[in-house]
Amino acid sequence: MKQKAFFWAVTSLLVSSAVLAPFTVAQDATPQMKTYQMVILRKAPHPPEGAVATPELQKAHLDLLQRLYSQRVNLLSGPFRDDTDLRGIAVLDVPDAAAALKIFAEEAYIKAGLMVPEVKPWLGPKDAFHLPVEPNEAEHFVFGFLMSGPNRNQSDAEAAEIQKGHLAYMAELRKQGKLMVAGPFLDDSDWRGIVIYRVAALDEAKQLAAGDPAIKSGRLVLDAHPWLTLKGIL
Repeated sequence: MKQKAFFWAVTSLLVSSAVLAPFTVAQDATPQMKTYQMVILRKAPHPPEGAVATPELQKAHLDLLQRLYSQRVNLLSGPFRDDTDLRGIAVLDVPDAAAALKIFAEEAYIKAGLMVPEVKPWLGPKDAFHLPVEPNEAEHFVFGFLMSGPNRNQSDAEAAEIQKGHLAYMAELRKQGKLMVAGPFLDDSDWRGIVIYRVAALDEAKQLAAGDPAIKSGRLVLDAHPWLTLKGIL
């Protein structure tokens, strides 16, 4: 991702409603920002009896994602590699959750009852995602959800200082090549945003996150997962 596309602004609506999102724009950055729809795929809690994953389902799943890549509708996607109910994500360039759900209604695992989708509006950098290189090759990252932490009762002045330190820390991780993508969710929930670290292991990602003032203060906590996407996208 280009350096100029790393920083972003949280909308004035979020600021005026006193919701401190994980990220705001640095003073010397003028990025183009865009709202995307992030589809979060989860393991279905009650799949149909006898329903199992098959190579045919996997092929249909990948074919859909590839078609959406070629149409520049799907900009970033990939599976989680740990054993939780989270199966993967896709970032879609569509106007709203309804449009995202309509597209994924045809996804093979969802149609088979093996996965269920959840859609969240997400603010991310415009023109930051690229087509995967050919031939397709997987690239390993750690994908983190930033969640509301146990301590969000700071004064406005304290919260502003935490945010300032948070931004400086994120900028330094970007310079080091450790942080590839980050941005806030725009809905009112405990899911505050995402980070994607270019690191080899969860422990390294957690160590990086531990140095973030927003996490040190308890405003945020990291829910991190090993994750794959196609080489060339980031």
